Amino acid sequence: MAPFEELQELWQSQPAPLISQLDVHGMAEQLRRFGRRQTWINLFKLIFVPYTLVRLMKAFHWAPLAMCGAALLYIGLFLYLVVDWRNQIGLSRLDFSAPSVEFVRVAHQRLRHQLNPMRRFFWVFVVTIGGGFNLILLSRPGPPRILSHVWATALPFFAYVLGERIRRIRCRRECGAVLEKLESLLKAMENQA
Repeated sequence: MAPFEELQELWQSQPAPLISQLDVHGMAEQLRRFGRRQTWINLFKLIFVPYTLVRLMKAFHWAPLAMCGAALLYIGLFLYLVVDWRNQIGLSRLDFSAPSVEFVRVAHQRLRHQLNPMRRFFWVFVVTIGGGFNLILLSRPGPPRILSHVWATALPFFAYVLGERIRRIRCRRECGAVLEKLESLLKAMENQA
């Protein structure tokens, strides 16, 4: 057998590339759809948060301490929205047309990061929100009420846990198939290498 024919036979006997087993366009479209929904949710938050804070400031008659608390709340919530939006945009722009092991690993990591996007900024988020609520409560006339401050300190923790659970359920429902495909593709690519 001639060397050329041996090479041709070896070439043709290779397994099909893993990319041909994927629905690349379907995965990318699912992530874009998830990104569009997340954008609408973030736009709603962007409108809802200032509205509620202005209503809160009116209730406290624009007291200076309440304004400082509102500024801390704005900083915390703005940080949350920026980080969340940045992660979501990066995820929705992934191009699955030529995946390598490193690309699949990064895409898998980004998708798993969507389940809990504030992991790195957790304490900044909790301190700014809790501190803002406590400053607003301190601006109330009369003696400070300990139970109110305990609730204002615990509220960001509860909101974080509830938001994370809702996001986890939503991400599993909307992007669970893509996550499973990426996990299986990553295992197959690592085994093939």
